[in-house]
Amino acid sequence: MSSLDFDLDSRMNSLEQEWRQAYESSIVARADYQSLAAIPKTDSRLLDLARERVDRTEALKARIMAKIERLEDAMLGRD
Repeated sequence: MSSLDFDLDSRMNSLEQEWRQAYESSIVARADYQSLAAIPKTDSRLLDLARERVDRTEALKARIMAKIERLEDAMLGRD
């Protein structure tokens, strides 16, 4: 295995770990949002903040996945 292959594999493992962490964060954020939304008299500001947190975690997952896809393309020589 060449140094380049090792670097790509290492980077892929790192990105996959980042994505899993973001995925877990998104599950927690969504559960928090749903819990707040189920309370009839929840302050709309709190609900908005919780929704923004969900949106941020989803955006983070998308950014990481885009990096993974670019790295896969580079690994497959489609760069």
